[in-house]
Amino acid sequence: MTVSINFKKLDFLPFLLFVFLCVFFYISQRPLWLDEKLILENIIKKPTFLLLGPLENSQAFPRVYLILIKIFAQKLNYHILVLRFFPLISMLVAFFIWQRIYKTQFYLNFSYLLGVLSFLGSWRILYYSNELKPYSLDVLIVGCFVLYLINQKALYTKNQKLFIFLTLLLPFTILFSYASFFMFWLVFVNLFKNRKNRTLALLYIFLCLLFFAFVFYLDLQYSFKDKGLINYWNDYFLCTTNLYCFLKSFGEGIRKLVVWWFSDLGIFRKIASFFIPFFAISLFGFGINSIKKFKIDLISIGFVIFLELFIFGIIKKYPFTGERITLFFAPFSFYFIIKSFEIFRKIKFIYWFLNIFYFCFIFASLVRSLTLIVFYI
Repeated sequence: MTVSINFKKLDFLPFLLFVFLCVFFYISQRPLWLDEKLILENIIKKPTFLLLGPLENSQAFPRVYLILIKIFAQKLNYHILVLRFFPLISMLVAFFIWQRIYKTQFYLNFSYLLGVLSFLGSWRILYYSNELKPYSLDVLIVGCFVLYLINQKALYTKNQKLFIFLTLLLPFTILFSYASFFMFWLVFVNLFKNRKNRTLALLYIFLCLLFFAFVFYLDLQYSFKDKGLINYWNDYFLCTTNLYCFLKSFGEGIRKLVVWWFSDLGIFRKIASFFIPFFAISLFGFGINSIKKFKIDLISIGFVIFLELFIFGIIKKYPFTGERITLFFAPFSFYFIIKSFEIFRKIKFIYWFLNIFYFCFIFASLVRSLTLIVFYI
């Protein structure tokens, strides 16, 4: 069944609505909460050069990004709108980037519409577009890597100078986002497969390793030694004590990767649990199939990131569960859920029931988000 309206030609409308929601929330100036206050204390008390080192109160924040915020905010007396300005801009640009990605990855108009509306219906996406934390920038950085990877061949063919420039620009993202660690090596592997690009690949990985060493020496080594920070995230790692504990933590991680994004209410998370099997179908079924075929698409990239989260969760270096620290995985979750509905295209009743049910769910989540935004104002 073909939808007569071409939603892909009207994608400026969801973008304008997303901008409105984020800016509306932004100008509400909700009070800084605990973690934001602790980050602000570090920004105010520490001289700029001392931010390249351990942070107080068990805080984690990419140092170059933090310094950029400090330089910008101190000139305007650390006003709350200034402190949250870069997170806001990051999320707005991230939405634009993910729109471009969904436009190429969703072949059906209605599926594309559901994808972009998922951002609008996600309370977490809206909330973290207005918080003094790096999570919105993570969504943007991962989106940039994905957009580059799925367009790499076309870009190489059309404009090699731009291709080289963008390739060598990507390593700098390591300075601004921890999420880039999940992505940078994928670009290297994809480049190195082509003999013509091996020199570029080696220069690219050299820059990546250089920036990684910088970040590790002046940032990550302190986070790994911070007992308060590690203890806080300990329950979010995968449990390896015994099989039961592992399966329980793994199952909880999968559940949160699906349900955590949509709303603050428990009832929404319970309803969203209905989508867990559909998420799993895309992740494991379509994902393994894409890897076997060496396809570079949103399915294969998301599957690889999931495996990385699994590995880092096992070795207790990065939380596995889908909460704010894995906000960058939310666009993959939306895509996996919607993509799995295509299995039922030949059974029209089931296919349209799933799509309409999901649409109603994210619309209800959007209404809930609007009420919360109005409440803050």
